[in-house]
Amino acid sequence: MKKLTTIVLSFLFLTFNAAKAEFAVGITGALHSFDVSGTETTRTSGEKNTGSHSEDVMVPELFLETASGSGIEVGISYIPTREMGSKSRSDTNSEGDTGTYKAEAELDNVIQIYADIDLAEVGGYPVYAKIGVQHATITTLESLNSGSSYPDQDVTGFTIGLGTKGDVPTLDNAFYKAEVTYTDFEDYSANSDSTPANKVEADLEDIALKLSIGYKF
Repeated sequence: MKKLTTIVLSFLFLTFNAAKAEFAVGITGALHSFDVSGTETTRTSGEKNTGSHSEDVMVPELFLETASGSGIEVGISYIPTREMGSKSRSDTNSEGDTGTYKAEAELDNVIQIYADIDLAEVGGYPVYAKIGVQHATITTLESLNSGSSYPDQDVTGFTIGLGTKGDVPTLDNAFYKAEVTYTDFEDYSANSDSTPANKVEADLEDIALKLSIGYKF
């Protein structure tokens, strides 16, 4: 993943420097479908508890991108917070772990660097491919009966997608974009602050449907 991230960032940097100094700003409404799966290894018994959770959330997004018309536009987008949902379970045992455990987390300060690459025209609509790299902080908000907690952690994700775009006829210099994207984040792996420590490993994937409105200047 690190090697792939370096290659993509280098490509975006070179493309950005080659683009004309024309830009566009906009806002995106996105429906995100998160799929989280993970394993928790308990602190005393060594028992492994596995689970998965899916969550659909609407998230606003801001973006700034080039508007060179060269066939490759590069940009950066920002999301302050993206909720990932929560899940609870209740345990009853003799190992000191009896009670209710609630796992909850969110992605904070999500920054994406991306490139939209024109491919072809289908049915009168231009189609582009999207590639990008996201950086986010997984903020843990769990409520554990043991009183322990897990640390926040920075993660990187690689994004691919397809979309279409066009001008808004009634507004000068305005345009729209509609796209679907898939993002695979690197695994979250951390130990709790208890002694002995529990361990959690989790995998996060995200599919998003996005509709954007932008303005060129």
